[in-house]
Amino acid sequence: MDSDDHQSVPELADASPMRISTSTGVVGLLMALFLLSSGTFYLFPGAKADLRPPPSTAEELSSNVVTVIPLDDRIGIKSAISAIDAPEASRIEIERAVLSLERQMGWIVFTDSMDPDGDVVAVRASGLTQQVTLTKAWTPVAVPISAGSPIEVTGVKDGLGGGITVALATRSGPVVLRALQPGEKLEIMP
Repeated sequence: MDSDDHQSVPELADASPMRISTSTGVVGLLMALFLLSSGTFYLFPGAKADLRPPPSTAEELSSNVVTVIPLDDRIGIKSAISAIDAPEASRIEIERAVLSLERQMGWIVFTDSMDPDGDVVAVRASGLTQQVTLTKAWTPVAVPISAGSPIEVTGVKDGLGGGITVALATRSGPVVLRALQPGEKLEIMP
């Protein structure tokens, strides 16, 4: 062995720009956007912190089939309005009507009174219609309430036949409604 071989220093290649494939770049961008958007809730905890989940136990319901939210429960009202299945413009109008005491907010909790087979009902309150697929699990639906006006429950789809089987949860237990056919309506007074 030469003494020159021991002292030779490896030669490094020139730096070249690193190429990233398009799919890797897209995945990286999507991950960055996800992390940024999910981090927003941690940076701004007030965005969701003042909302309350819908009723999930009998103790949270009234003995009536509609649990009316007291006018002084601002967080309860805001939470119910945010849960309404409607465009943002409609929710803003409902909030305006509630704050001006033209309407109140309430919860109706639906469940399938028999076997969950894909039955669907429509709930119409104060001009707003929301569809509900019935299951054995509770499905709370926030509704705007107009004084003296009924809430309509209309059968939309009979899952596997035998009628649309509906029950409404209350503090005292479920209230089973008669089986509906598609297009058939029942009125509920809050």
